[in-house]
Amino acid sequence: MTVSIYLAIPLMLVLGLVETAVLPHFPLFGVSPQLAFLVALAWGLLYGIEEGAVWAFFAGVFSDLFSIAPVGVSSVSFMVGITAVIWATQALPTSRLLLPLALAGLATVISFIIELVLLRLFGTIADFQSIAILPNILLVHVLAILPIYWLLYLIDRAIRPRRVQL
Repeated sequence: MTVSIYLAIPLMLVLGLVETAVLPHFPLFGVSPQLAFLVALAWGLLYGIEEGAVWAFFAGVFSDLFSIAPVGVSSVSFMVGITAVIWATQALPTSRLLLPLALAGLATVISFIIELVLLRLFGTIADFQSIAILPNILLVHVLAILPIYWLLYLIDRAIRPRRVQL
């Protein structure tokens, strides 16, 4: 584990605040993107399963702190969704364009369904009618992952250039 946890905590705190206070005023296709989830996914795609799980945990904690959901529901759903798709990348060819799109969609579906089931088990929601927004959130996440992924990729390249070996 690198020192990225010192970056994850304040960044996820800010993203959680932005998700709760700002983004609901500017919905896309009727939904707000889960920026913390997308940043955790992009970070995990760049740095691996362990980093992705840690970032997903903090993304979920801060998402839950600023919502009415029980604390831990988003953390579990984010961690399972992100860990599952990052684990699946080991069997897939490397692609910096198509792979993030497909994995963002798959991770969104997995985490959304797990979150709905957990919220229903805890009695926070009465039924599964909110599954109707899944296509909209899926579209927003697939459209938003590439700018986030490429921004993190370019920042990583600028901060830590790779050594060239002959």
